[in-house]
Amino acid sequence: MTGRRKRGTAQPANRIDSQSGIALLLALLIILSLTAFSVGLVLFTQSESRLSGTIAAQSQAYYAAVAGLEEARGRLNPLAADAIVSLPQQVNQVLYLVNSTPQHPVNPTNASSPYYDYEYAKEFTGGFAQAQVLPWVSSDQPGAGTSYVIPYKWVRITLKTEYASQTDVNQDGILNSTTPINWNGAHQDLATNMPSGLPVYMLTVLAVEPNLIKKMLQEEVVGTPPLIPVGGVGTAGSATLRGLSARLYRSPNLTLDGMDNCRVQNVPGIAAGSRIIKSGLSKISGSPSPEVQDLIPFPQAASGIIQSLLPQAVPILDADPNRVTLAPGGGSLVGTNVTLGQLPGRSGSGQPTVVYADRSLAISGSESTGYGILLVNGNLSITGGFNYWGVIVSNGTVTLTLNSRDSIQIRGSLTSSGNLSINSSTSPRTSFSLNYDSCVVADTFRSLPLGVRSFKELSF
Repeated sequence: MTGRRKRGTAQPANRIDSQSGIALLLALLIILSLTAFSVGLVLFTQSESRLSGTIAAQSQAYYAAVAGLEEARGRLNPLAADAIVSLPQQVNQVLYLVNSTPQHPVNPTNASSPYYDYEYAKEFTGGFAQAQVLPWVSSDQPGAGTSYVIPYKWVRITLKTEYASQTDVNQDGILNSTTPINWNGAHQDLATNMPSGLPVYMLTVLAVEPNLIKKMLQEEVVGTPPLIPVGGVGTAGSATLRGLSARLYRSPNLTLDGMDNCRVQNVPGIAAGSRIIKSGLSKISGSPSPEVQDLIPFPQAASGIIQSLLPQAVPILDADPNRVTLAPGGGSLVGTNVTLGQLPGRSGSGQPTVVYADRSLAISGSESTGYGILLVNGNLSITGGFNYWGVIVSNGTVTLTLNSRDSIQIRGSLTSSGNLSINSSTSPRTSFSLNYDSCVVADTFRSLPLGVRSFKELSF
């Protein structure tokens, strides 16, 4: 039949062209898909790279800002070698620690400066128009003024107010903007309600990376209020005082004096949670009474004092490694002729040190000295000579024994959680004296780093 195509004959040309066109179209689609995928992969990689760079720069700016806060906090310590002397005393006073270089001059109070402090006007009403800007202090970090400098630009130091911190400290429903906030070691309040408290400072820092990524952090810092003991000697247990025999001698060589040598606040010469047992000659003075016994409950816990000061303390094995060692068995520490902080000399300067013994401590020898705060998490035994200025706290019993011609002299205060024993009865050539001195106590606490009460990142 003429209508049928014979087997083996060629396909029509239009069908071959159609199949070729479809193959070409598929090839083009595959090429376009691969191209789009490749371009997307490149763009994604670049985006990830830029994001990683941004995250790295943000981290660098953050830690640069932290470095600025740490420099300022360290220099707020009045005993630091580079201490900032003139700090804000009023709410409207502001001080800047400036980290400036010739290539990047810093002026935080100039609105045309790239490092202008826009945040100040948000925290203090009236802004710089009503502020008293104190003379700037330059950063003394390693590399200051060079291209290797840590890139924070300034740290602002101001007194804390309720308005500046957006915190209603006294819960009266009003954010006070004219009265600074003080701290007494337990809580904060307006300075008018807590005049004896320590001022709380607000530290605000701006850090800027070379790619202009910025970080602004803020923290509140305050010192540690000095210990006000219940007595020149305070013991939660009983106290046993043994002086020279009254039958053989007339002048006592055991003295406990709570009359403040600094003339700020007198305390009893000794206060005990149980009995005060005396034999022989002793001289005890203080106010409102020379001695207080059966003080129950005893108001000061040695363990709490130790825990609060422990973060600032140096282990005693590091404070005097040549003269303090572990006793055989390791259950206690022993030291001979120890030096626990440098005593003030004739010029009045010294180097107070906060020293911590994590177990019972026995000190002997005739030439032991110290200045600062001695914390003993256990029993304390001192035999021989010891001249110490500052605060001694023992979370255990305290035994003080004088032999031969030695003397124990403590200028400051001593607090114990257990029984206390003082024995100066062996010879008239020995002497024990503790003189309460609130100025010495305050100086040792002033040597502590300022503590951080709050920390946050600001948005701007």
